[in-house]
Amino acid sequence: MFSTLQLQARTKALCRSYIKDWGLVLVVLVAFVFVDQIEPYHRQFSVTDKSIQHPFAKKETVPVWMLLVVAFAVPAVVMSCIAVFYKRSYTDVHNALLGLMLTQSLVMIVTDSIKIAVGRPRPDFLDRCLSIYDNDAAGTRVGPLTDPVNMLSTSAICTRQDLLRDGFKSFPSGHSSFSFGGLAFLAMYLAGKLHLFDERGHIYKSLVVLAPIIGASLIATSRVSDYRHHWEDVTVGSFIGAVAAVFSYRQYYPSLAAFKSDSPFKPRVNDDLFPSLPTHIGERYRDDDDDEGVARGSTDATARGEGRGLVEQFFRQDDTEDSWTLDHHRQRQRPKDNNTNGHFYEAGTNGQSSHDTSNGSDARLVPI
Repeated sequence: MFSTLQLQARTKALCRSYIKDWGLVLVVLVAFVFVDQIEPYHRQFSVTDKSIQHPFAKKETVPVWMLLVVAFAVPAVVMSCIAVFYKRSYTDVHNALLGLMLTQSLVMIVTDSIKIAVGRPRPDFLDRCLSIYDNDAAGTRVGPLTDPVNMLSTSAICTRQDLLRDGFKSFPSGHSSFSFGGLAFLAMYLAGKLHLFDERGHIYKSLVVLAPIIGASLIATSRVSDYRHHWEDVTVGSFIGAVAAVFSYRQYYPSLAAFKSDSPFKPRVNDDLFPSLPTHIGERYRDDDDDEGVARGSTDATARGEGRGLVEQFFRQDDTEDSWTLDHHRQRQRPKDNNTNGHFYEAGTNGQSSHDTSNGSDARLVPI
């Protein structure tokens, strides 16, 4: 039987195998905290540049706390619920959360590093710098602004300092990269679970997968309407988030075009940890990565199918290739015989059993 000691050994092996991943994510987050303290580059600007003369919006459409909820907490909760209640796989929970954390940590460090290095003024920079609109409302209008002769202006002309530092962090948009990072990762997770690219064209699948992308797009465009970012900032920020999401997702999940796109990669556990396992238990564990299948240890074909996706229970693995294909299933599918106890025959006719080879055929049963 699969003993308690073996379960403990497996748990310890899993922790050791993934500790580097979580450690690197933590290192990146700590690095972000230090990088964010660096003063951004103060780029020269022209006071006649109309693209930086917009008013400073005191209330944002999507504040930071809302961004964290929508682009991090919501994807984490949704993926965890699917993994626990639908897939019944703790491996799926772990990979989903680790992938999301990796995505957002990469997004933050890359976006903030570029912001500090570029130092592009925001669309509301002059209002941050000179309080133009507040002074106008108070009746103390700022006089006409001009640049030095044959030169550009610098931050030395600014009379307000509390908003100046953030005013040089326009490119790229952090809201855009963070929203596309979390919500694009969620979209790919949903696409894998729904088998979006199964070549059957279900519109509802596309709508479910596109919903997070639409949400990320709305968050990104709100930064333009709030005069926090130029459209180029939003475009590049969205690209950074999407790339980080794709990169992180593929570290722990197969391609969306794969037949088993709804299952995470196998846990990093050495098979030598299970030297005394019965064959069917070891195969059940290695094939499906199902945390519950090992504990059940059932030899019944139907019971061993529990925990798989609904479609997967009706397909078997190809004998010559380490992949699952619909074509392989279609080639082997045969009419069901009432005397075969719920099996299909791969070869042979007239309901011959797998032990009857009198006609020279090699009949094998495929469990369903």
